[in-house]
Amino acid sequence: MIKQLNFGQYRHKNSLIHLLDPRVKILSVLFLSILIFTISGYEILIFTIFVIILLILSKIDLMNLVFNLKVFYSFMLFMLIMYLLFARNQIQDGLLVIWRFFMVILLSYVLTYSTTLSMLIAAVEKLAIPLSLFGVKPRNIGVLISATIRFIPVMFVNASRAKDAINSRLGSFKEVKTVKIFMVLLLERMLKSASNLADAMYSRLYNEDAKSSLALSMGKYDYISVTSILILALILIIY
Repeated sequence: MIKQLNFGQYRHKNSLIHLLDPRVKILSVLFLSILIFTISGYEILIFTIFVIILLILSKIDLMNLVFNLKVFYSFMLFMLIMYLLFARNQIQDGLLVIWRFFMVILLSYVLTYSTTLSMLIAAVEKLAIPLSLFGVKPRNIGVLISATIRFIPVMFVNASRAKDAINSRLGSFKEVKTVKIFMVLLLERMLKSASNLADAMYSRLYNEDAKSSLALSMGKYDYISVTSILILALILIIY
């Protein structure tokens, strides 16, 4: 099961997108994800071409992309079936919704493909600095996101082990009782992992006021990328 967790993994490439400041990439993905839901018609075609250019600049292998997105195909197919069954007269709008969803997935893939987890966490901490005015610790936000991302594969591993334990005892997942046992085992393992993480942080004298040691700075390519996105937004809005 853990081998299927390929989406979102960083790949080292000597590409323009990899060189960009992670703060620029995070804010750009958020902005573009909002923008895609405010446009329609030929504007989506222009937006799609822009996303394809990003994929090319990121040097993402096409087969790798198709394989890693397979976890989303069933969900998009489910959305299409729901429109066919319950809103057939709105099937065109449904296809647009599915395509917008697909564009957001591609943008997220470019972000995680071209940015290491440590850089993402450092960028989130920097972006969360204004929240310190309201008593929120940027360090805590970064650690929370980091722990969440790292706990995803841990959850799948624990789920696989709990499933194997139940199968070894001839349990049937067709029974509600077995499903309850599975959920209890999974929850118990996840809480134990969380407790171990808390103990490790406590033993290492975790300081919520500490700052990330990674230095982030914007270069000319960052300003060029921001300008390009703003120009794209203006074209789509005016168009």
